[in-house]
Amino acid sequence: MAPGVVRCKGDCLGRQPSIRSTPNISFVPGVSMSLSISRAWDEARAALAHNRRLLTPVALGLVLVPAVISSMVEPRTVPGEQPEPGAWMWITLAMIIIMLTGQLAIAMLTNGWQGSVGEAIRRAIKRLPTLIMSALLVMVPLVLILSVILALVGLSTGGDGEFSAEALNPAGWMVMLVGLIALLAIGVRLMPLVVIIASGDEGPIDSIKRAFELTRGHFWKLLGFMLLVTIAFLIVAAAVGAVFGSLIAFLLGAPEPWSVSLLLVALAAGLVQAAFVTIYTAMLARITAQLSTRHIHVPDTGRE
Repeated sequence: MAPGVVRCKGDCLGRQPSIRSTPNISFVPGVSMSLSISRAWDEARAALAHNRRLLTPVALGLVLVPAVISSMVEPRTVPGEQPEPGAWMWITLAMIIIMLTGQLAIAMLTNGWQGSVGEAIRRAIKRLPTLIMSALLVMVPLVLILSVILALVGLSTGGDGEFSAEALNPAGWMVMLVGLIALLAIGVRLMPLVVIIASGDEGPIDSIKRAFELTRGHFWKLLGFMLLVTIAFLIVAAAVGAVFGSLIAFLLGAPEPWSVSLLLVALAAGLVQAAFVTIYTAMLARITAQLSTRHIHVPDTGRE
């Protein structure tokens, strides 16, 4: 057995003695297991049920609260217009960083972690710079390449000097389409990245390489999963926003900046987002466990 690799005896979801997982999760390079989304869902449900008392404060404090704050500070504008730049952008950026910390902690709590919530959050904070650097290593070169290509094909700007979709010529639209496809493809290949970073001690480059190794040969199944959960989230979020938003507007009036109605609408949207992030991250944790040779034990007995 490779160093750091923990194997379950029997069914990993059965009533077996609990295995205390360590923060350093090792993977055997070059080896990938078969992928079953339905099995990942069953394991994610077991992990969520087993760790619900630990996951709830993390989801509420590190996902719901930042989401609500972001909604409250963002200026209200006419639909179709962008709000003016301001201090709210820095606050929103800080809230995104907090939510990333929460996602890292959720990844650990649904992947066999049996320490305390505080330990998971402290480790998430420690691993957060690796996640941010990994994202920058992927996004910055892609954005620079697309920007140069758009400039070469004759992209112009609107009268205010900002990017204008109307200014794109056919070649520019083709570049944008290729860029979106490339971004989607890279996003699918990097789906296990959060779990790899949360569970391991590798740096940004090694974590990115490992994500590409694990997802090799599973692109279309992972793409289908990503599209499915994205569509489901958009439908639920839109339904909750329409029903709850209409009800709040009827009872308390239209949401205005820093009003009670806006707070309630933001809370409803934040609850949907927190639930989605928790379930989605749990699925990623179990998918990553399948794609590696490491079998994480997720007991269904009560936490002592």
